[in-house]
Amino acid sequence: MKVNSLAALIVLGSVLMLSGCGGSSSSDSTSAETYLQFYNGAPGSGSTSFKAGDIAIGTAVYADVTALVTIKPDQYQLKLTDVVSADEVLSEELTLTEGDKSLFILTEQQQQFDMLRVNFKRDTQLDKQFKLHLVNLSAQQPQFDVYLSSESKGFADAEMLDSLTLHEISSVSQAKDVGKFNLYLTASGASTPMFVANDISFAYASDYVLIVRDKHGPIANQLSVDVVLNSSAVSAYVDTGAPAQFRLYNSLPQQVAVSLDNTELSQVTAGQLSDYLPLNKGDYSLSVRDNSNQLLLNSALMSVTAGDSKAVLLYANQQQQVEALSIAEPEAPQLQAHDVMVANLAADFDKLHFYFVRDNETIATARYSVKNLPFKKQQSINLPKDYYAISLVHVAENGSTTLLDKTATLQLEPGKRYMLLAEQDDAAPSGYKLTLVH
Repeated sequence: MKVNSLAALIVLGSVLMLSGCGGSSSSDSTSAETYLQFYNGAPGSGSTSFKAGDIAIGTAVYADVTALVTIKPDQYQLKLTDVVSADEVLSEELTLTEGDKSLFILTEQQQQFDMLRVNFKRDTQLDKQFKLHLVNLSAQQPQFDVYLSSESKGFADAEMLDSLTLHEISSVSQAKDVGKFNLYLTASGASTPMFVANDISFAYASDYVLIVRDKHGPIANQLSVDVVLNSSAVSAYVDTGAPAQFRLYNSLPQQVAVSLDNTELSQVTAGQLSDYLPLNKGDYSLSVRDNSNQLLLNSALMSVTAGDSKAVLLYANQQQQVEALSIAEPEAPQLQAHDVMVANLAADFDKLHFYFVRDNETIATARYSVKNLPFKKQQSINLPKDYYAISLVHVAENGSTTLLDKTATLQLEPGKRYMLLAEQDDAAPSGYKLTLVH
């Protein structure tokens, strides 16, 4: 059975094992109740809150889900609101029926928001079995077929579950025994998988929702299969053969040659960020040499999995020995907010403070900051779309505070993936500088 956008899928589902993986906000699953959950499938949205009447269900960013919440059956005004701006995203009045579980999914097409509803009844007859509901949110793959096999079998032995078009929902009516499975996606009518996810665990007697979406990460044209149960945790699976990549920032004062497994890939000048270099999943030895072919970094281990995008920061420690810091780049779309990776590469300071100061703030009142960041450590901070002046501050043991550097007021560009670095700079008045790269 299938339904399209704006229609509800009402099928017999399995028992919601609320005491198992995830669970609801109430331990009583026998009284007159209905169950709500919200998944954000709109890449152009920010952090979005979901309410049923005056009841807060939760908030979710893109590809995130709220925990399952139990409320009384009734007619409710369902409202989605942008957390930062407080603007209403969507509002709809619906009747929520006793014993139903409803997963509401925020979608987006041509910058217009909409909502899907996956809805099913509990099935008290399931015993060590599970049921599946499938959703297609992928604009880059608007039509595909879905196959499933046991973990020990391959595609040749896989069962075709259904074909899906964009924003279509489908229910697999036949329950399956709990266990681990392999999932395959093919182009519509094709016989060769374009996406393979291995060892997906369906361990609970419950209803699972599998959401196929575009990743919108640093690597273009990638898919994710998100497995949603009852908790606020999404299990995201990528194609086992998905490409990986990395790029390197050179914080050293000289140009370097970068090699993987003794094969030179790139020359990176001082203070520059290289282009992305493609990789396959695996383990690599990263080596760096200067212009005189002197070995600066010898066979540092760099491991990448399928779909990984990494940034490697090259810097010198207190003894002027070269080291590398590897950072996993954020996969979120970076449209309504930015996940900025902040790193302390200034060897003279054990800890530094980074302040993101808006127009109506000072360092003392800044809402967004990264404090006490140790040398050669990094931390991510989520910054809503706004204008910021960034300050680098050191606090000495005696309490004296030094402003090492600050930027002009700026706005981060949508879609860019930023890193903010504290570096030594002999030409700077303080001897140190902030570097913002993307």
